[in-house]
Amino acid sequence: MEIMSVDTVTRSTAETAAYYETVLGLPVRKEIGAVEVAVGRSVIRFREDADSVGDQHYAFLVDDARFEAARDFLAAGPGLLGDGDRTEFEAQQAWNARSLYFPGPDRSVLEVIARRDLPSALGAGPVPGAKASSPHEPDTQLVPFGPGDLLSVSEVGIAVPDVVGTADRLTETGIGRYPDGSETFSPAGHIDGMLILVSQGRTWFPTSDRVVGEPPVTVIGQAGAASPGVVAGRYELAPGRVLVVRP
Repeated sequence: MEIMSVDTVTRSTAETAAYYETVLGLPVRKEIGAVEVAVGRSVIRFREDADSVGDQHYAFLVDDARFEAARDFLAAGPGLLGDGDRTEFEAQQAWNARSLYFPGPDRSVLEVIARRDLPSALGAGPVPGAKASSPHEPDTQLVPFGPGDLLSVSEVGIAVPDVVGTADRLTETGIGRYPDGSETFSPAGHIDGMLILVSQGRTWFPTSDRVVGEPPVTVIGQAGAASPGVVAGRYELAPGRVLVVRP
């Protein structure tokens, strides 16, 4: 279920626009009371709501070959969020992925995630501008990390009153459930796009002060090669929180 767009709120469109445009270098389109951010194949639209409560979470997909470059870029820019001395996180075996977390605008917790089971976006040929360490293994780390390395929105955090029940309903529609869930946390989706279903009041990993809220959000996804069997439709996850899956 590839995530095509997200429509949600932010307490400050000015802060949000400035962050994505200047810190991450992403294309930003400003409107009166709203801002759109293009993240690779995905778009996030933020509408201003100064009274919104709680903090949000998004993960952006990167190619595994660009993971170290992403770490260097983020460490030098917004900084990395950690759990003790640890700032790089290897997911459980079922995920076959690794992540970096960093602070975003409006107290959001952002993440870059490399999913090794997805085909490399770099293909078999060398990255433009890269100096190859061998004829067959381009040294992608010599290419500066940039906004083009953020390929799509890979995860959207959504608060729901019944995490297990919501995950069960999505499973019935072909939207898979990952095995490391709990009563307050359940990833639902596939390697090409995922909803992180959580209980309101939890904190977003790896922080102790960024608290899950209940902002309105509409996620539009599309069934793809990595997510066969997904049933298209509109799914109410909670009041104001909706998933729309296109065929």
